[in-house]
Amino acid sequence: MKANMKKLLAMGLTVVLTVGCLSGCGDDKKDDPGKQDSGSKSVDNKDGQPSQKKTFDDLGGMTISIGDWYTSEEVGESEYARATEDYRQEIMDKYNFKIKRETKFSYQDQQEKYVNGVMSKSPECQLHYLYQEKVAAPLMKGLMYDLSTLPELDFKEEKWNQTVVELMSIGNGIWGMNPEAEPRGGVFFNKRMLKEAGIEEDEPYDLQKSNKWTWTKFKEYCKRLTVDTDGDGKTDQYALASFSKYYLPMCAANNNATFVDVNEEGKYENKSGTKEFLEAMNWGMSLYNEGYIKPKPDGAAWDWYKAAFRDGEVAMQVSEVYEISAFATMEDNWGFVMFPYNEKNKDATNCSTPNDNIIVMPSCYEPEEAEKIAFAYDLYTEPTPEFDLDEAWKEPYYEQFRDERAVDETLTMMREPERKQTSYLPMLGELDYGDFCYSVYAGATTPAKQIEKVSSQWNKVIDDMNKKYENFAASHSK
Repeated sequence: MKANMKKLLAMGLTVVLTVGCLSGCGDDKKDDPGKQDSGSKSVDNKDGQPSQKKTFDDLGGMTISIGDWYTSEEVGESEYARATEDYRQEIMDKYNFKIKRETKFSYQDQQEKYVNGVMSKSPECQLHYLYQEKVAAPLMKGLMYDLSTLPELDFKEEKWNQTVVELMSIGNGIWGMNPEAEPRGGVFFNKRMLKEAGIEEDEPYDLQKSNKWTWTKFKEYCKRLTVDTDGDGKTDQYALASFSKYYLPMCAANNNATFVDVNEEGKYENKSGTKEFLEAMNWGMSLYNEGYIKPKPDGAAWDWYKAAFRDGEVAMQVSEVYEISAFATMEDNWGFVMFPYNEKNKDATNCSTPNDNIIVMPSCYEPEEAEKIAFAYDLYTEPTPEFDLDEAWKEPYYEQFRDERAVDETLTMMREPERKQTSYLPMLGELDYGDFCYSVYAGATTPAKQIEKVSSQWNKVIDDMNKKYENFAASHSK
């Protein structure tokens, strides 16, 4: 994946480098990021090579808002959470600034808020979280600051999510970042219901650990966990419930398939026509067709599956890690493992579904202000003192999961680079997993028919996006 992405970048996609004037801000932004000054310090990056990072002695009491649509104001009770709060207060006192991450907009209006704020030169946040599918439009309008020009940031450091750096490295710039490498989709399982079906409650962990958590084993589970309790010929307990846009992309990833990829020429390419993709979709829907997946009840909200798992109506749920808050009051104990893989394709166990959210800086800031924001955020994202970076990320998750194996084994595996699959589809803006998943998961059509139906539309969108990048590169080459 990374080799392909590098070829994409080599095309010289100068989308934002050449359209900074569209934001209505100054375009003489950048000092030479390699230039030394009296405020610089020498820091070793993760490769042991010197890295120049500019510092400030006093930020003049500036306030920096990191805005998203989901952050809770609650501070964790763990030793790590308290130490992190203490560290951040210490740096704010020392360098005379305030920084806070907070909910500043809704999921629905995140892009509109960002675009309007930058265009009017009055952004609500100095740093703005955008969901991956919301990035393309403002990116190509030149509304994002080139973070690679800020000498306070070194994206070779271990703390930065390299998938996000890779996705947002376009042309000669870097237009987005994230210090979080968030584990994503997997399988939640009800330990009581497994035990009642004659399955040891921690067996999914053991199978995962021994590389035997396969499609075949998962289907065996589904058979045992789908029950007609009163013998009336109707299913009273289902094995599984999920959301189509979580479930089917995970089926694909665990058969070495994907919806959209980057080809050897560095261009986006529709991959839904591959045999691996069709095989994954057919296997995933076989669980539905054989009655193991609970259908959506008439009139139910889109996220009905959360309550179905919480209330013990289904034994398993394919979902994203961030949804564990829905199970906070769940009476039964539960665990969490990765999605099973097709044993015919070795090393196919991957985390798919959308990549991590992307943090961007409005392009309307003058260089000095942008550098101060970058300096403060670099300090804010530094590892908490006296905590090992490789272990510290686990601390917030221990508070949320019911057992340590979910964190020490499942989440740890999810973070391994070889198990991650970069998701390119959301970067195209107009495409959505639902174009394929909704009707297929509802049983309204077959995977093969839906592949044929969406292919012409998807290919057109992909071709148009590739041409846009090529035209920008040709028209605005240096």
